[in-house]
Amino acid sequence: MHSVYLETMIPSYLVARLSPDGKLAAKQAITRSWWENRRHRYELVTSETVLEEAIVGDANQSRLRLGSLEGVRILGPSEEVEFIGGELVRKGWLPTGAMLDAYHIAYASVYLIDFLLTWNCTHLANEATRRPIERWLRKLDKHIPVICTPTDLMERNDG
Repeated sequence: MHSVYLETMIPSYLVARLSPDGKLAAKQAITRSWWENRRHRYELVTSETVLEEAIVGDANQSRLRLGSLEGVRILGPSEEVEFIGGELVRKGWLPTGAMLDAYHIAYASVYLIDFLLTWNCTHLANEATRRPIERWLRKLDKHIPVICTPTDLMERNDG
């Protein structure tokens, strides 16, 4: 069974009120469809970083986000996660303000997670960002997770 790291946008889109923005509403619907129909095909994991992000904001939405993660294995921090996450920012592949995004990649790499699931196409599911990060991880002989959206993962036949 393949493993999927749930980045914060997944529980956020899963439980959020339906957006009036058509593109965002479509992503919410795709997230809910993946959750209802496909998540059982994978071992779901997340991290303490996601829990920290999920608790921020509206108290009711925070409870819903955290509730959606019940039963999901939580990955703990490590020196290697800290190192990889810090280096991704220090090397300029991710901006300083995206440190938590760097940690998502680091957790997925260190814990050998197959897929990092996200809707963050600015810093994570972005080909221009991914390529240098993958080359660097390969050079360090580290695991390279597939960073993808729920749409991408639903199109795969391996789950």
